[in-house]
Order: sequence, then C-alpha cells, then structure tokens
Amino acid sequence: MGGAAWALDAPDPVPIPDGAIDPSIEAPVPLGVSAGLDGVTGTVEVTVRLAEPAIAESVVDGALAAGTVPTKAEQKSKRTKVDAQQKSFAKSAKALGATELGSIQLAGNVVAVSIDAADLDALAALDNVISVTPLGRYETHSTNADEVESGSLAQAIDYVEAGALHDAGYDGSGVKVAVLDSGIDYTHFNLGGPGDVAFHTACFAVANAPVAGDCADYFGPSAPKVKGGYDFVGDDWPTYGAVKPDANPLDAPSAPRFSGDKAWDGGHGTHVADIIGGRSADESHQGIAPGADLYAVKVCSSVSTSCNGVAILQGMDWSLDPNGDGDISDAVDIVNMSLGSAYGQDQDDSSFAAANLVHAGVTVVVSAGNSADRPFIVGSPSSAPGVISVAQTALPDDLQWVITTDRGITINRSVHQSWSPLPTGVISADLARPTDAGGIGCSQGAFPATMAGKIALIARGICNVSDKALFAQRAGAIAAIIYNNVAGDAPSFSFGSAEAISIPTLTITQAAGTQLVNALATGAVVATIDPASAISLANTMVGTSSRGVTVSENRAKPDIGAPGAWLSAETATGTEETNFGGTSGAAPVVSGAAALLLDKFEKAPPAEIKARLLNGADNANTTPTATGFVTTPISRIGAGEVRVAPAAAAVSWLAGPEGAGNVGFGIPSVTGLYETTLEATLTNTTGKNQKYSFATTFRDAADQASGAVSVTVTPKSATVPKGKTQKVTVHLKIDGAKLADWPFNSVGSNGDGTTLNAPEFDGWITATGAGDSVKLGWTVLPRKAAELSAPASATAVDGVATVEIANASPIAAGPLSIFGLTGTSPELPATGAGAPGSNAAVIDLAATGVRSAGANLQFAMATYERRTVLTYPAEFDVYIDTNNDGQDDFVLYNAENGGFGATGQSIVNVFDLNTGVQSAFFFNIGGFDSSTQVFTVPAAALGLTAGQTFGFSVYAFDNYFTGNLTDAIEGQSYTLGSPKYTPTGVATIAAGDALTLPVSVSNVAGTSESGLLLLYGSAAEKDWGTVAID
Repeated sequence: MGGAAWALDAPDPVPIPDGAIDPSIEAPVPLGVSAGLDGVTGTVEVTVRLAEPAIAESVVDGALAAGTVPTKAEQKSKRTKVDAQQKSFAKSAKALGATELGSIQLAGNVVAVSIDAADLDALAALDNVISVTPLGRYETHSTNADEVESGSLAQAIDYVEAGALHDAGYDGSGVKVAVLDSGIDYTHFNLGGPGDVAFHTACFAVANAPVAGDCADYFGPSAPKVKGGYDFVGDDWPTYGAVKPDANPLDAPSAPRFSGDKAWDGGHGTHVADIIGGRSADESHQGIAPGADLYAVKVCSSVSTSCNGVAILQGMDWSLDPNGDGDISDAVDIVNMSLGSAYGQDQDDSSFAAANLVHAGVTVVVSAGNSADRPFIVGSPSSAPGVISVAQTALPDDLQWVITTDRGITINRSVHQSWSPLPTGVISADLARPTDAGGIGCSQGAFPATMAGKIALIARGICNVSDKALFAQRAGAIAAIIYNNVAGDAPSFSFGSAEAISIPTLTITQAAGTQLVNALATGAVVATIDPASAISLANTMVGTSSRGVTVSENRAKPDIGAPGAWLSAETATGTEETNFGGTSGAAPVVSGAAALLLDKFEKAPPAEIKARLLNGADNANTTPTATGFVTTPISRIGAGEVRVAPAAAAVSWLAGPEGAGNVGFGIPSVTGLYETTLEATLTNTTGKNQKYSFATTFRDAADQASGAVSVTVTPKSATVPKGKTQKVTVHLKIDGAKLADWPFNSVGSNGDGTTLNAPEFDGWITATGAGDSVKLGWTVLPRKAAELSAPASATAVDGVATVEIANASPIAAGPLSIFGLTGTSPELPATGAGAPGSNAAVIDLAATGVRSAGANLQFAMATYERRTVLTYPAEFDVYIDTNNDGQDDFVLYNAENGGFGATGQSIVNVFDLNTGVQSAFFFNIGGFDSSTQVFTVPAAALGLTAGQTFGFSVYAFDNYFTGNLTDAIEGQSYTLGSPKYTPTGVATIAAGDALTLPVSVSNVAGTSESGLLLLYGSAAEKDWGTVAID
C-alpha cells in the first residue's frame, strides 16, 4: 500500500462538437430562474395521496380473476372510509383556498386540487396526507405514421398467429378492454359503425352531452363494439380551455382538420381500439380480438397529444367499476394505455395506480415509448412491475434500404421516409451537398442548378426534413439522403412541407453521413440505391422503440415486442384507414393477444396472461447494425416478439420474480466473486404430474465464452404435481476479474443504447416438459467495481497534509478526481417524497467542490443518493457571482441535449442572467448509477481571469416531477487559478493499491475551501468522499 505515484493528470472534459446542438430547439430556462429559488409560485395543480388504502390496494393479489373480491358490503365499508377521509380532507383543503379537480377511490386514495403554492406546506400538514405532488401530464406515444409502409390487420392476425385462436373459436368474446386514450370513433365502419362521415359530424356536434338518438345505437351496452366509456377531459383541454368531463368519449377528427376556431388532433384512440378488437358490421374487417368488448375512456386531449394526469388516474379508477355502483366485480379485464412519459419513475402516480390495477386482477398493457435506443429511457407507467411493457418491432414486409458507393462505402441502415415514393428501379448518381453552412439545406438558395440529376446529401438540423427534400427536388435532384446530427439509429420524420415529395428520401445515421461527407471532401462519390438489394426487416427492432432497463430499480423492461405500424381506422373518415405506428400501435397488438388468451383461459390472473405471452414470444428477434444484424438485447425487446398460438397452446407457464416479467438482476457492483438469487415459478396446468428440466442460454456467445457470468436454475429438473406450482431459484454468479472495465464513468455524451450491448449480459431461461418449452429473458449489467476510500480528515504540518486514498478492490482500478471542497450539507430527513407513487423526487446534496482545469473551471456536485442517468430526475443550478457584488451573473445547469427524451445526452448550459443568452460548451461528466456530476465551463465564458475571486451557490431541483428546489449549498467562493489545496486533477489507483497524496495548503483569502472533495469512478458503494484539512 502507498506505492502509487501522486502525480495527477489534467482533466479531459468532452467538448460539444459543432452541430451537435440543434439551434432551432430552444434551451430550457434553468429551474432556479423559471421556478424561483424559493420554489414554485402562483396557483399550482397537485395530487394528494391519503392514508386509507383503496380497494385495489387492499384486496388479495389477483382478486378479480380468482373470484375473491370482497362482498359488496365489505367494499362499501372500505370505500366509505376512503370517502370520509377524502371529504374531511376536502373540507380542510377548501379552508386553505384549494379547489378540488377530481379524485379516485378504487385504484388509489387520491384527490387532485389547485391551490396557491404558498399554501402547499399547510396542505401537506393536513391529517392523513401521505404526499402532495404536482399533477402529472403525459403524452400519447406519437404515431410516427411516416415510419414504415404499413400492412393490413388481416396480415397482423396471421403474423402474430392470432388466426389459430380465431379458428378454434376464441376471438375475445366476453373480454372487456378499456382503451385509455383520446376516445374512440364508434361511428367508424371498422368499429361497428355506419361508416358515414356525416354521421360522425352529427354525433361529434353534440359530443359534450350524453350519447343519444341514432348515435346511441353505436355506443353503450347494446352497441356492436364500443360498450361504454367516459370522457374525463372534454374537447377543449389544454389548448382552448379547462377540463370539462362529459359522458361522450367520441374521438375528435385528426390533424390537420379544423372546425370553428379549433384545430383537432384526435384519432389516436381510434387506431388503438381498431387494432385491439375492431370488427365491422359485415365482419369483413377484424382486429386482433374481434369479439372483445371495447370501452372508450378518454383521458387524452382532442386538440393536442397531451394526456391529463388526473384523467389517467380517474380512467383507471373507472375501469375498476364501469357501472359506478361501488362494486369492482364488473371491472374490465384489460386496460390499454398507449401513452406515458420517458425515463419512467416508480414515483409516478400513474405507475402506482397501474400496479394497483394489476394487483386487483386487471391485465394492464402499456406502450414502452418511442424515445429510441437510448439508455434507460423506457417510459412510465409501462415501467411498473406487473404491467406489460410493449416495444415495437417491424412489420413483416418492411425493408431496409442499402446505399452503396463507388468508394467502397456501404450503408445498410437507411430508413425510407414514407411521405416520399419508394425507389422503383436502380438510382445511381453523384452525391452533392447543399452550399449553406454545414450543408443543412434549409433554403432553396442552398441547392444550385448543378444539383440536377444528382443525389442530395443533406445534414439534419434547423428546418423540417421534408423541406430539405423539397428544396432538393425543386433543384432537380433525383433522390435525397439526410444524415442524422446525433448518434443512434437513423430516424423517421413527419411531413411538414407545402408540396408533395416526388423523389425517394432516405435517412442514415450520423456516422454514415460523416463517412460520405469525408469521402466527398477528397473527390466525387457515386451512390447507388437498388431495390433488389433491400433487406427484409421481419422480426427486427424498430429504431424508435424505447430501451430499458428502468431508471427506478433497474427492472427488466420492456417485457415483449410487437409490430405496431398497421393500417387501422382513421377517425372521422367513415371507412378510411391510415398508417399508425410507434409503440402506441404495438401495445394494442398485445392487448388483443391478451384478450384472446382471456377468452380461452377465463379468469386467468394478470400474472398468468403476462407469463404466457412472454413464454410464447419469438426470441429470434434481431436488430439492424452497420455491419449486419445482431440478436436483440433483452433490454430492448424483452422476451421476444409476440406469438399468440404458442402462448395459448402451452399447458405450462413460467413467471419471473417481479410482476411475472423477465428476470432482471439490475446493475450489481462486483469487486470479486458475486452471487445472488431470484425466484421464478413454474405452473403445471395439466391433469397429471409432469417432469420439467431447466436450462439457461446466452444471447451473445461471446458473453458465455468470457466466463464472467453464469446463470443457472436449481433444481435442474423437477416434477410438478398436476395443477400445481413449483418455485425454482435462478442463481447469478459473476467473476468480477473476468469482466471488462466499467465504461460508463462519464456518459454525458452517451445517448446511444448500443453502448450497453457489450457490457450487458443476457439470455433466456427455459423450462421444458409436458410437451412445452416455455421461456423468459434474463439480463444483468454488472459493474467491475473499484472501492476507493480516504480518511474523513487530515492535519497539515508545515503547510502539507498527507492523505492516503486506498483502493480495496482486488480486481478493478479506481478512477479518482480531486476538487477543492467548498461546501457540505447534512443528509435530509426521510419524507413521503421520493416513495413510489409520490410524484416527487428528492435530490439531497452532500458536498460541492471546484477546481481550475487549464482554461476551464469545473464544479463538482455529490449527493447522498445515486441516480441511474444524468438527465433526470436531478437538475443542479450553479449560480455564480463573478464580481462579488451580491448579484448573480451566470447559472450553469444540466439539461438533456435537444429537450426531454430527445437524445439521452446531458450538456452543461451556461445562462447569462444579465442578457438571457444561453450557450453550451461541454457535456456533463458523471456516470450511470452515480451520485456525482461535474460541470465544465470556459473561465473566459464567465468573464473570469486568473486570481479573480468569485462567489457561487449550488441548488438541487427535482426536474422530472415538481420543478421544486429540494436542497442547496449557498455562500461558497473560490479564487480562479489559486486553489487553497493542491494538487487537484485526476488519477487512477490500481487494484489493491493506494495513493499517498501530499496536499499543500496555501493561504488564499476569500475562498470557502475546507479540504478536498474526492470523486470515485467505477465505485462499488459510495462514489465520493470528503477530507477536511486543518
């Protein structure tokens, strides 16, 4: 010990490259500016969770399916207690000036109110209040109608093997499915309606009143398809007015249609409903489960993509008791929610309520999100345990277009934009770039006459992609290729131009575009697009589908995948169908599949339905890459692509440990040999004892060959009695010495989920017996961990203190980053905030530090809790008073590059408080599953020069739920270029070694430094430490 050299390296922050930030996207204002350092002001809308458990929380698990629902008298007693508690609360809240917005009493005990922010503390102090949190709002998972060339629902039925159940007499009859969405157009031909545009117009004209007259023939208990529902938001919210609930959930026309002064944006729920269980009156058209009864529960806007948080909760509550008599025995069987919020958190109250529905016995299916292959971005409420989270896969006839060149560059991952024509023959021509700065092609003048007959190569950014193609088309280009400006898959884009596009338009990745640009810089490049070389994308991932694992608890999500871009009913058109897509279109495929299973297995609990779907999924799904196809990770696809026939044919089912999902071991820190176990259950539904064997396999042969991870099941075989369940133990063993070094200590620039593919280990667990082979996925992201530590204090002798920093890990080197310690804060007491369902996060600051780094200045923040990603739920605002006049001049703060869910990258924004101008120079420094962040800024950008003393304060905000300030360390100071304690910088301490650091102490006036703040990379436990030096 003590042999490591103490010479330190200079920090090497990652700058933001030119073009990485789209200037057309306005950067968010720091929360300290927008919300105020004293917190939110004015009238706010909040949900208040009360203490008495609601029925869905208090019944036994799966009560609805098992037939163990309490008696009506018992339910009435329970609801009476909840109701009394809510009434008492409402009276007290009203005395504080609160206005009630709505409540739920079955899925949870929650009341929503609006109140002056100044009275929030008093509201939280009322009797029986567990938590007070901001009203959540969500988005429908956009349809991405431009994503692919869609197929018919008849093709969908065949592809997911639903037809076999139809032929056997199982079509979903008697199964009740609630569609929590934008409503349903029950007048559409595909949904049993007359298929007359004028009829929809007449019914929609009175959509704010109960359904009556001829319209009632198609809505209600005796209707052919849509048996009931409710509108919890009305037709004005949020663009034209407040929420106005009514009894008529008829879907509005879709964009870009207008009537009066309203621009409509409906149709989402109609697509979803048709995919789940559409059936025309003549039965010529059918959805996945054409016999299912649909219920239109309108929780999303008619005039935007927004979904109302209270309405979602009320919609789930309604789904437990459609007839409103207080008895949940008439609850629906399935709830579909093609909506959510990226980076799903357990604190989300919609996740809390969805989990309660599953507990009560309702199968809940939710889209995973369309935020692409970005680390940990899968959305809530799909992230809740027990809920079925659905990823999107390609349609069976989708194609991947190949671009070849005469310079040896081949691009296999181009995406056709469906608002442009498909290539019908070979297209081969010189590439040509627009002449404007960066080749972004955002004006007609950037496309000279020499573009005629060529293929335009255009950078993404500033303007609509379809406008770029239009400008190229007008200049005579025969095709357009647009390359991305951020890492990740080639995206699809919506159409936003004044004229139709008549030239094939493809998008490619940033890396592929850079290759072509670099080749053009050295001479002409001929590109060729040949339809004959297009590659089938059947059973492959769609690039926009969100990746797991979850931010909260690192749960294995999504659970399963399904194709989503089917042709389905277009609202207010009578008979027309249009492309749907995204995970919004994938979730209803799985809901339809669940309805077929519930038709065959009446009263099956949600755990069985989920397990059967996962067990029967096709795990041969692959993902396109630049060099070919790879088997898709469990954290993207779950168990595989849905197949209904094997899910229904199995006489056995294998369920995972949490909510019957796949087996997720999270992000364990490994400093040697590591072992843990989880439990799975196997059920034998046959009439005789059955013997089963268990096996595990790896997705990637290289993972198995490494010897670093092993997954086994004990017992290796078991005889399960007839009609009984056998518990088995899934053992995970990790040899940390065989792991690669942890690559995720600085991930601010990393929005690319493929970087997780190699460090993740995953595969399948299979139970074989009784003629079945049923399986689940397993996944783990192990960290080869260091274990650094330092003494809490040191004493300087003759101006030098000695600090020994030891690495107790025998297998992993430990990255070390040293700052001057400028402030500390005690740990906050535990409160209701931060608990599941609380709709709040607490960011608890522990220490802050500063150092000079060449021409840059770096601020370090450490907290008492770890967070999976740098972007959410924490924002840190560093307020800097450059001239010490008592007025702050700049704010540094972290934000996601491009906006919420856009890139997964975390950048450091610099906000000039005097001018309002914002800029960004560096990516944020910090790791996955870390409690530290480091902001880098050029000293010159702050107007600071060497020897200048400045003041600063650090504030921590919940930037996901509340926007609230949760902690602060104020009154700090530092002198640029003259640290009180030296050295600072970065080093690496070898496994089992130590660094003996002589720290020089200088007399620097005006600084708040009191020692060292040490940040530990690849840390097993605590990833920071402080050393007080006197």
